[in-house]
Amino acid sequence: MPERKFILNTLLTDGIISTEDKEKLENYEQNKLFSLFWEAKTVLYLGVLLFSAGAGLIIYLNIDTIGHISIISLIGLACTACFYITFKKSEPFSFNEVISTSPWNDYILLLGCLLFLSLETYLQVQYTIFGTQFGTATIIPTLLFFLLAYRFDHKGVLSMAVTGLAGWAGIAVTPRGVYDGLENFSDHSYIWTALGLGCFLNAMVFGFQRINLKNHFAFTYLNFAIHILFIAALAGLFLETNHLLFIPILFVLAGVYYFHARKLESYYFLLFIMIYLYIGITYITFHFLLQTGADIELVYFGFFYFIGSCALAVYLIKNHKSLLKI
Repeated sequence: MPERKFILNTLLTDGIISTEDKEKLENYEQNKLFSLFWEAKTVLYLGVLLFSAGAGLIIYLNIDTIGHISIISLIGLACTACFYITFKKSEPFSFNEVISTSPWNDYILLLGCLLFLSLETYLQVQYTIFGTQFGTATIIPTLLFFLLAYRFDHKGVLSMAVTGLAGWAGIAVTPRGVYDGLENFSDHSYIWTALGLGCFLNAMVFGFQRINLKNHFAFTYLNFAIHILFIAALAGLFLETNHLLFIPILFVLAGVYYFHARKLESYYFLLFIMIYLYIGITYITFHFLLQTGADIELVYFGFFYFIGSCALAVYLIKNHKSLLKI
């Protein structure tokens, strides 16, 4: 606030604005409304998640009292009601971005998708309707969520669909599994499957942009793909026997996402390119230096390397607008 007063006084002194203009600007700053848009959206999303989690907990604690058929019927009716209301109140489908006239449709659709997952999981656990075909159990909600995301222009449901696609492809890492050593990152299938999935997501962006279908979904796809691809490339660099193969892959990924960052004018993508590339370059540099057998020289080099790289990172962050051609 003091800075704004200083600016207004400077503009008044320089004769750029009049005293009347200065008073109007001061009154506007004092009386302007404060937006609670994102706070309200966060509370609503948390409400949907807490409701679905609470419903699941109640069912779990009272499963013997309520009965399986009653539980399935209740979840199915609630899920159907959510989808019906969404179809009834939604705007017509469009290839372009659709602005919803109702503030509730997005949350009702999200709740319906979460209830559908609960229903499918319950049927699989209780009655094993898919048997051992877990891929089928994963791909059905994934395809449904893709259709719903495009029909109702919902990025949250699209994120659930991409997550389901990753699970169907076999990329499922949990903190407990990592802690217990159940998920081995040195497994070659994890690395190459992740690279394939990331390339597929990029191909989807390219294909949908060619037909101008929901171009604003590109960021969601690329947001998943950049982390999947770079983490897979770094894992290959650290763990694969032919790790030198992943050096050009890492730099090609950096070039591709630098193109996307410039196209979208996204500081977010530029920042993660720098982070992942810095990790890769640092590993490559010290990996080859350690093979030379240098000791004290390596310590001195590391000291100057980290100082110089930090200075370069600050310079690049400071000049990100010129890097993005904004």
